[in-house]
Amino acid sequence: MKCYNCDAELSEKDYCTACGADVSKYKKIIYMSHSFYNDGLEKANVRDLSGAVISLKQSLKFDKTNVEARNLLGLVYFETGDVVGALTEWVISKNFRAKKNLADDYIEAVQSNPARLDTINQSIKKYNLALHYCHQDSKDLAVIQLKKVVAQNPRLLQARLLLALLFLESEQYGKARRELKKVLQIDAGNTQAKTYLKYADQMQDVGEDGKNQSQGRNRKNDELRAAEGSVTYQSGNEIIIQPADLHEPRGASSLLNILIGLVIGVAVSYFLILPARIQSARNSMNEELKTISDNADTKTTRITELEQSVEALEQERDQLQSVIDDYTGAGGETQKNDALYQAAKDYLDNPEDTQAVGEALYLNIDKDYVDSFASDPYRQLYYKLMAIVGPGISENLFESGKSSMTGNDYAGAIEALEKAWYFSQSLPEPDTEILYELGNAYQLAGEADKARSTYQSIISSYPESTTAAKASDRIGEEGTTAAASANSEADGGGDLQNAAAENEGNAENEGEAENEDDVRETDDNDAETRDVTQAAQ
Repeated sequence: MKCYNCDAELSEKDYCTACGADVSKYKKIIYMSHSFYNDGLEKANVRDLSGAVISLKQSLKFDKTNVEARNLLGLVYFETGDVVGALTEWVISKNFRAKKNLADDYIEAVQSNPARLDTINQSIKKYNLALHYCHQDSKDLAVIQLKKVVAQNPRLLQARLLLALLFLESEQYGKARRELKKVLQIDAGNTQAKTYLKYADQMQDVGEDGKNQSQGRNRKNDELRAAEGSVTYQSGNEIIIQPADLHEPRGASSLLNILIGLVIGVAVSYFLILPARIQSARNSMNEELKTISDNADTKTTRITELEQSVEALEQERDQLQSVIDDYTGAGGETQKNDALYQAAKDYLDNPEDTQAVGEALYLNIDKDYVDSFASDPYRQLYYKLMAIVGPGISENLFESGKSSMTGNDYAGAIEALEKAWYFSQSLPEPDTEILYELGNAYQLAGEADKARSTYQSIISSYPESTTAAKASDRIGEEGTTAAASANSEADGGGDLQNAAAENEGNAENEGEAENEDDVRETDDNDAETRDVTQAAQ
């Protein structure tokens, strides 16, 4: 015996010599468990299995880790046909003692015979079906199922007890006694079987010696019936009284009786046995259909779960692919890094060729990305390169843009000035003259909205610069020109209305009205010429 606290071996003392824990009550509990185990073992040896179950359960109440008691309880269950209960006890026993446990051998012996296991499962299903028939008051069908059960699993005592009970209810005491005696052969101490057997003996007047006590009482009646010319005999539970001078019919009457018996037998088979078989077949078919349906539902659920899992994995894959494309695809992080590193390498290889370095920066690097999303080392390298190559390139492009404007090549001027501003705006002190000239180029090219936006950028971003005032004047000139154009259009409309009125009212003044319209048209043309001149300036 080991200490419950430190797992050391205990001595005869009431305390543990290793840890000092009080083990007096613990020892009493263990002794009680062993005592009940010994009692259960003795009862099992004399086939008092019901008493053995009670003692072994008491043993496990005191010590649930008593592996020997639990293994023996499993054996008792197995002997009474309760294989499920036996396997349950042996599995629990294995959890308490994983090695050197007889439960391993018991479980292996049961599982090594799949055919036997299948037979046991079928017998349990039929036993449950018989219980269902009993609840439905279909006792004949229940008897049929129970006979199949005891044929497949003769040691299933619960099935034999239920079959005996049904025989007792139908007053078939002889059959009930046979089933109960088979139960007592397996479990000599089964009190339920003894109770049923006592009831059957009372109803059949059978004494302890197994002889029918009613024979002596009925002997006198038999003698009287013999004197009256009749013969009495017993067939099972029935007493048959037959006249003494009764002779068996012969010839045609005998053949007729045989035919009548055959007809009655066929009728009984058709009306009693066949419906029961049909019902049993239907129940079996329904059970199989239910099993197939349950399996189909389980597989459908599993398929749905797998499809959802596949869909989730595909979405995750697409997301990861999108992230990879953001890094390695066109315009991704990797390409942007490679472009900047290539520009830096070009400068290191040939510091004099700043034009090529600047062209690489302009074409391959997005300044918005540099300012908003790039890392600090990336941003520092970019502005370092721009500080080296930007001033010279922006100045050359600025001169090229002004030359294009002089030659009225506004599209070329816009392209050169936009590129010049790209390099200049990255410098510590951007040249706002480039941006101002870009606005002028937009205005001369007829892109008034872009021109106005460019001027507004100068005013809002560089309010202290000298070009901010010029940009403001440009915006004011655009407003004045627009107002003048609107007034000119309004005057022209009024003159047309006056001319129409004069033509309708007085034909004589038609020449004067035409002269007046020519004068006003000349004034409008002069105003438009002035606007274009101001825009060019």
